[in-house]
Amino acid sequence: MVKKSIILFVITFALLAPFAYSNGGCVKVADDMLVQMSVAPHVPIANEKASFLFSFGNESGLIREEISGKIKIVQNGKALLENDFRAKDGILDLKHEFNSPGIYEIFLEFNANGKEYMPEDFVVEAVEKQGKKGYLTNVLFLLAGILVGVLSSKLFKLRK
Repeated sequence: MVKKSIILFVITFALLAPFAYSNGGCVKVADDMLVQMSVAPHVPIANEKASFLFSFGNESGLIREEISGKIKIVQNGKALLENDFRAKDGILDLKHEFNSPGIYEIFLEFNANGKEYMPEDFVVEAVEKQGKKGYLTNVLFLLAGILVGVLSSKLFKLRK
């Protein structure tokens, strides 16, 4: 029984581990267009570069043409970045560094197929960099978990 529980735990952990390293994404709809924003890391860190990828598509998939428009990043009503862009093959790549922690809004206005689109704003939160704990802390937590597991299994065996 204990072996089955341990195997089940290891399999569950192994299946969930990739999600810890995944990038965040959000999709907005503007009339007949879809705009997806992905950001890496999922939660940007203040004073470090974050990579943004905007994908423009419709019901038949990614739009394979050049899209031109404007991008604006705003914090507390103040525009921090206003740039024109040209997205080739429906993909826009942006690298940006947020100067301080907080909530930021990203606005897009673009033209495609002779029509102007303005999807809802994307909201991103930048956080402060956390202190590095190092491997020693992780190893200590692992050993403490193993110790608790061993002691609790012995305690349950004594009760039977």
